Amino acid sequence: MMTIYSVILRGIDMIQFPRKVTKSATNLIKGLCRERPSERVGNQKNRLRDVQKHKWFDGFNWDGLRQRSAGSGPSDHSSYDSFTEDTDEPPPDDGSGWDAEF
Repeated sequence: MMTIYSVILRGIDMIQFPRKVTKSATNLIKGLCRERPSERVGNQKNRLRDVQKHKWFDGFNWDGLRQRSAGSGPSDHSSYDSFTEDTDEPPPDDGSGWDAEF
């Protein structure tokens, strides 16, 4: 628990993201998680426009999102991962050991 607390105290810039997280995604996450609200992406002069114009969203169809027409229809789920129904049994351990200190 103290490990997590000490990382939080060091701030978002000290977080090491996995290599598969792109630089633009890392930049956006860090920009959204600034300690001071006045420094956060989306909370400055241009507000939401700063978020929309961020490199990570290049090519994103904001107008389609507003008009709810980004997909081919209201039942188009092709952009989403499919999952099986929840069961009462716990999920299998992924073996990564992420929870070893809990």
